[in-house]
Amino acid sequence: MIERSIVYFEDPGPENTCKVLELVKKRADEVGIDTIVLASTRGDTAKKAMEILNGKKIIIVGISRERFSEEAMKAAQEKGFPVIFSNETDYHYPEEMRTAFRRFGQGMKVSVEDVVIACRRECLKEGVDVISLAGSSRGADTAIIIKSAQDFSTVKIREVICMPR
Repeated sequence: MIERSIVYFEDPGPENTCKVLELVKKRADEVGIDTIVLASTRGDTAKKAMEILNGKKIIIVGISRERFSEEAMKAAQEKGFPVIFSNETDYHYPEEMRTAFRRFGQGMKVSVEDVVIACRRECLKEGVDVISLAGSSRGADTAIIIKSAQDFSTVKIREVICMPR
């Protein structure tokens, strides 16, 4: 039996980002995970993650290249972290699965989606436990441990680290 705590934020939103990143670093170190997949539309969350998650491999998933900060792109490239974009990736997220994951919050829906995107873009091997984090609009408020997969029907959420109530 494994006992771990889950942090529940009172509200979703960017004010949770630093705490999410601290929780992610702590859990990654505890369980030996070295790969973090994170959502970052504009690059702000990516920049914070690159500061806090030292020693971890970070895969950054944005929505579109046009919305992503050139400064954050340059910083990620200098560290050797891939930055990929959902609008440049061929995948289908079944509506019923989007709806089901969104019931846990927008961050949960996106956390799952970004792992599938990273696998489909071959930045991440299938069948590997990683931590994925995302948010409800800006910043991060959700983090999970998930077994990576290229298909939504085969992903497996292994643990919830934190999420909004």
